[in-house]
Amino acid sequence: MRRLFLSVLLVAAGPVCAAEPGMAAAVRAWEARNWPQARALLRPLALRGDAAAATLLGVMAARGLGAPADPAVAAAWYLRAANSGHAPARLALADAYRRGEGVPKDPARAARIEQALAAPPR
Repeated sequence: MRRLFLSVLLVAAGPVCAAEPGMAAAVRAWEARNWPQARALLRPLALRGDAAAATLLGVMAARGLGAPADPAVAAAWYLRAANSGHAPARLALADAYRRGEGVPKDPARAARIEQALAAPPR
């Protein structure tokens, strides 16, 4: 499931790559497994509001890619991206609540996050 999520996230970042050269370089660094370079490229994008970049930083923190795993940092990046409506970040945040990784375990909250994704747009 998590490998599929990451593949979907990288594909979803594709359209952003055309508009944002920094994201294109970050995705190339990610694919090359150059974690320090990927982090250095993603962080400024995420801080400027790029939800895909924030979600990728969350994945890096959750998996310990290039640094020790830190579920709380991962959840914070997911929350930042989820607040902008980014569906992959919302799924990752729901998963964190379901597992209690970096946030208090709260299956009901996880279900609400997922239900909000399934609801038709207003």
